[in-house]
Amino acid sequence: MQIEEKKAKDLFQDRIFTLSNFLSVFRVLLLPFFFQSTYAYAHDPANLSAFSASIFYALAAVISDYLDGLFARLLHQETTLGRYLDPVCDKLVTLGGLFVVTIHFDFPSWILIVYFIREILGVWLGGYLYLKRGLQGRPNWWGKFGVGIVAVSVIWYMSLPYFLKFGAPYSFLLHPVISAYVLLFVLSAGVVAYILRYWNIVFHPEAIELDPENKKQAKKYQKI
Repeated sequence: MQIEEKKAKDLFQDRIFTLSNFLSVFRVLLLPFFFQSTYAYAHDPANLSAFSASIFYALAAVISDYLDGLFARLLHQETTLGRYLDPVCDKLVTLGGLFVVTIHFDFPSWILIVYFIREILGVWLGGYLYLKRGLQGRPNWWGKFGVGIVAVSVIWYMSLPYFLKFGAPYSFLLHPVISAYVLLFVLSAGVVAYILRYWNIVFHPEAIELDPENKKQAKKYQKI
């Protein structure tokens, strides 16, 4: 199997308007509503309707992230665009969520910066692999786990004013920074895993030979 260059227009050769692609875009469209409700709650922790709305939007984004992949497989709607759109939308939503809790609920800003740099590099590397190598890398478990940790951290930080005002059932819930450092660890592990996977493909493509019959490689790389 040769590693070949692709063009951006090739992304749109498959179907564009699929249910899975709609769900990917849908969670990005939730961001303005999430920003609005979280702003209202941050300025009035007693506003439980705004708090509930923020939790709802956060959970809806997480559930849609799961459902878009599920429907793509069940309805046979897996496309090149969808495989690229899904992680890009994930990055926008997770960055939006972390930005909100950094502004309103004291999430460590330096961890947000690390996350932002990591996601920008991920988009760049994904585009490079597609356009220059004709490959679409499959996400590793660290990346998937990271999205879940972001959701937990966002909800945990948003819940802190509620816990401070009405009490927390467990004392550790008053320390959401735990989730921030767990996220940092997951991010670091994910970066190491991606570097180990793609180093030779990016810097030594002449030495790479992908075997279409090799199931182990097929789990790591998607030939475009």
